[in-house]
Amino acid sequence: MPTPHPPPAPSLPVWDLPTRLYHWLQAVLVASVLAIGFLAPEWWMGIHVWLGYGVAGLIVFRLVWGVFGSEYSRFTSFIFSPRQTWDHVRGLIRGRPPHSIGHNPLGAVMVFAMIATIAGIVATGLIALGGEENQGPLAGFVGFSVGDGAKEVHSILAIALLVMIGLHIFGVFAESWLGRESLIRTMISGRKRLPPGAALLNPRPARRRAATVATACAGTAIILIGALAGTVPASGLIAMPRQAAFQEECGECHEVYHPSLLPRASWLAMMAGLENHFGEDASLSPDTDQAIADYLAKYASESWDTEAANRLRVVDGAAPAQITATPFWKRKHGEIEKSVFETKPLRGRGNCAACHQDAGSGRFDDQMIAIPEPERPSL
Repeated sequence: MPTPHPPPAPSLPVWDLPTRLYHWLQAVLVASVLAIGFLAPEWWMGIHVWLGYGVAGLIVFRLVWGVFGSEYSRFTSFIFSPRQTWDHVRGLIRGRPPHSIGHNPLGAVMVFAMIATIAGIVATGLIALGGEENQGPLAGFVGFSVGDGAKEVHSILAIALLVMIGLHIFGVFAESWLGRESLIRTMISGRKRLPPGAALLNPRPARRRAATVATACAGTAIILIGALAGTVPASGLIAMPRQAAFQEECGECHEVYHPSLLPRASWLAMMAGLENHFGEDASLSPDTDQAIADYLAKYASESWDTEAANRLRVVDGAAPAQITATPFWKRKHGEIEKSVFETKPLRGRGNCAACHQDAGSGRFDDQMIAIPEPERPSL
């Protein structure tokens, strides 16, 4: 007689639907945010920011569900001692890791590490958005230097998250192979097999009503606080009146550049040498010259705390009055094809408004960039 096959190991529901939805939504959103942040052009920043808000919402939900969710979604179900974690590592090294119904000790470490890292990325992203870009709920509270520093930390944490994702994927496949059970399938179906000899447990059910109330309260509080914070004017921007002589005299020959794009010394030196203004005589009457010089000196880059003002404040010593000669301008525009600057409506490197739709305000938001396609010869 053929040897009878052993009965399949019993399985039980482990990952509830909210946990599974959170897991896969987080995977999609985080992958999208990282891809845009590392690979997409700057004018995709609006999408990057809104996806980041989505990730933040998922983190809030996971924190709530970690308290009120079903047994194996609760944080208390996968808090392990250092000894338990070390025993699990030793089992992995020997190729015989102990079977865990919920998260194993290393998986638990990864869960907490990824939640903390993603939360840090969201926090530093908000600070960078407010301080460097003068956007978002923190724009009225954070200066450029703080935002610029937060952006560096934001990038470092994003790289750390990429490493964690790689380790997580490796760990999933390693545990699946050693444990003879697909962890990917379990995160889809929600069911895991019971370890041999283990008794069926009576896991705690989810407290759905409490979770709904807590999530609604947390979400409402965050939205209200963000909305109220958003009413505070951006700290890097100032109210600048229109100066008729500046607009008319300068605008007669070229684009009217925002005063924040050069430091005070550069503007004053330019106004003092209008008889040779980039190879042309642009002399004005003494009164008009003085009025424009006073206006530019008052609203030069030192008066602003925007990214453009801070970056362009460092000028080229050989051409201190030329915006397109500044190190920042050349670095930011260095990868743009030369043919783009020759096409309509640019016709040169100095036509900021052709690509930056908000150039007149001095904001230069990434989302407001629209680079014209180079003209192609007709067939």
